[in-house]
Amino acid sequence: MRIRKTWRTLLAATLAVTLVAASCGEDEPETLSVGIAADGFLLGSQAWVSIDRGYFDEENLDVTMSQYGTGIEAIQAVIAGQADIGPALDFAVLNLAAAAEENMRVVAAIAAPRPGFHSLAVRNEINGPQDLVGKTIGYVQGTSEHFVTIRHLQQNGISLDDVELVPLPGLFELVGALRTNDIQAAWVWLNGTLEAQEDPDLKILGDDSNVLDTVAIYLVSRTEWADENQEIIERIVRAYDKANTVIQNETPAAAKIVADAVSGNEELFANIMPNQRYKVEFTQVQLDSFDAIAQFLIDSGVLPADFDIREFIDFRAMEEAVPGSIQADL
Repeated sequence: MRIRKTWRTLLAATLAVTLVAASCGEDEPETLSVGIAADGFLLGSQAWVSIDRGYFDEENLDVTMSQYGTGIEAIQAVIAGQADIGPALDFAVLNLAAAAEENMRVVAAIAAPRPGFHSLAVRNEINGPQDLVGKTIGYVQGTSEHFVTIRHLQQNGISLDDVELVPLPGLFELVGALRTNDIQAAWVWLNGTLEAQEDPDLKILGDDSNVLDTVAIYLVSRTEWADENQEIIERIVRAYDKANTVIQNETPAAAKIVADAVSGNEELFANIMPNQRYKVEFTQVQLDSFDAIAQFLIDSGVLPADFDIREFIDFRAMEEAVPGSIQADL
């Protein structure tokens, strides 16, 4: 009799555990798939760290990463439907806004790098801005490097008519054209800066800290996709928020993760990452910078006179994922 009672007790306990497990299984979030596009440098850092540390897995996200030469190429792929979402610098975002029209949304602010990322590489005969007159200058169209190139000339009173501006596909082409003297100056970054420093025919005149006031990196998606996938965006932003802690507190480890993923220079990434200020946050300073860049593009004829970046901003998921992260008056 006692044995039968014990058996019944065990059976009841087993059934209870089974029911609880089934109930938990029913409540577990559905695994959702998303394609993230990024450049082959640092823009995808938070995504690569999230993959390595399992933060996307924790958010039940199945992530596919695609690499492109520049951030603007990655966002062009997003707008074309070749990927769902991707990071880009503010100038690239605004440059694409006019062409994308209603088909683009800025869904999160993920970093606010300190100026100084780009360096002005020149042939040895150039010793200052005044020597750029009459020279050929390379740039990557639609990127923040493009913005720096134009702003630097304007700040030094050099008319665009007094130089020849040549668009090139990316960093590799910029450095190659500098070495062959096809161009005499270009703003370069990361490995391009190192290569220019090591070339006896080239030198670095300075960085963009005197050209830019502030910089920001955003996640961008198509409008329809953003409207239909707020949950995915929330999950991505939560994963990025965790990855930011790793990048801040374990910078060498984070640099190795990203360098391995993009075949980059681990030591160089470790030196640059602290200045990227990875953080899920949108401030009034960033909004004011958006407006200032937009005005520059309006004056340049790239954007229409009535352009307003607020029409492209959708931070609903960002605020849900990281409450209090929106600190600007939108």
